[in-house]
Amino acid sequence: MQLLVNALIAGSLAALLSAGLSLVYGVLGVFNLALGQFALTGGYVTWWLHVSIGLPLPVSILGGVIVAAIVTWIAFEVSVAPFYRRHVFLPLVTTIAFSMILDALILLLFQERPYSIIAVKHSLHFAGVYISVEQIFLIAFTIVFLCAVAWVLHSTSLGRKIRATVQHSDAARSLGISSALLHRSVFIASGILAALGGIYLGIDQNLTPQLGFPLTIKAYAALIAGGKDNFWGTIVCAYLIALLEQLAIGLPWWGGDYIAAGFQSVVALLFIIVVLLLKPRGLFSGLRRAI
Repeated sequence: MQLLVNALIAGSLAALLSAGLSLVYGVLGVFNLALGQFALTGGYVTWWLHVSIGLPLPVSILGGVIVAAIVTWIAFEVSVAPFYRRHVFLPLVTTIAFSMILDALILLLFQERPYSIIAVKHSLHFAGVYISVEQIFLIAFTIVFLCAVAWVLHSTSLGRKIRATVQHSDAARSLGISSALLHRSVFIASGILAALGGIYLGIDQNLTPQLGFPLTIKAYAALIAGGKDNFWGTIVCAYLIALLEQLAIGLPWWGGDYIAAGFQSVVALLFIIVVLLLKPRGLFSGLRRAI
């Protein structure tokens, strides 16, 4: 039971990040490899405002989200907007470069030691399961927030504009829909989702500069396995990968030995390989609905 709860906690973090990737790929058709650094930006700024400056946590979270949104907007203008209409793979290279710049800045400003936004957790114990009040709130917030994003996509005029741009950008432009503005807004929204994931990580665990790339890889594993622009498929796969990771290190294997926690990140990579071998278009490719 504890493994299932741990999977729900880790899956909620992955779902926030992979949902942002799904939006960007579904609308722009590009891969953003700076997503993990956007997450760390939101987390570190929130930590600095709350712990170093002493601002209330809600205000600090808002500040972290705003700064991450600004950084994401700069990333779009510098590393995506000049390139993504020329070739789909150019932003892949430029966002890697931008992510390395952000890694260097984060390391310069905060060094390598871990930081936690909330140092003391309020733990609960029932039915053999340990979980904190903060984790319960984070899980509930993630589920409600992602449902709200899905509602915007599928039940509002903004969502209809996004889907129209995805299906035929030229036709949408002829109807007065600014595809450039829409692309920019969606990219910034993905950065906000990533920032919330980084804040989630900083509250639940610790922030370190080395986490940027692993966060991105896990989110991409869910994106590819879910069918790229299948929003709900991506989220389901984020939780599925988290569950497989917990089972891999939490259950005894041959001879009663356990796999070291350091190999946990390998699960996402193996999951991608297996899914691509069995179903190259993703597990939910047959149930696709345009974003």
